[in-house]
Amino acid sequence: MSEAEGELKEIEALPEQLAAATPMPLTLQPAAVYLSQLAPRSRRTMRQALNSVASLLTGGQCDAMTLDWSKLRYQHTAALRSVLMEKYAPATANRMLCALRRV
Repeated sequence: MSEAEGELKEIEALPEQLAAATPMPLTLQPAAVYLSQLAPRSRRTMRQALNSVASLLTGGQCDAMTLDWSKLRYQHTAALRSVLMEKYAPATANRMLCALRRV
């Protein structure tokens, strides 16, 4: 396990804490609203990026539509950035961070 992954494990919230308590209408779900503004091909790419981010943050328990994005804090995003930079190519990590910023 890399140092960055260790950081993410240390601050990783329990999946129940980041999971949406109740399903939101798509018009209120931040990921769905963001994705709906994109072209079909971009939508697929960014959905995969958001799903990966949600999975990393919750140990595989949530995806883009079941994560409560409003509960993310600086500690989560800083640790996530470190993991992404170690695990993925720079362009891929930047695309994932871009998707996270837009949500």
